[in-house]
Amino acid sequence: MSVRNMVARLSADYPSVDTVTVEATVRAAYDAFHQARVRAYVPILAERRSRRVLRAACRTAPGQAIDDRAAP
Repeated sequence: MSVRNMVARLSADYPSVDTVTVEATVRAAYDAFHQARVRAYVPILAERRSRRVLRAACRTAPGQAIDDRAAP
């Protein structure tokens, strides 16, 4: 699964979040797993992490920062 496809899918699922933010979220999620020994699950884990962060972004008031460091 490519980053581009994931960004497109998540942008469609979270239309209130701009595409630049979605892409940054996806890239940060992938970066969080850069040392994973088992790479087969990284796309799934990255998508789950991204969805969690984007859901939080949708609940966050405009102008507030989004912190994904606590997302597993």
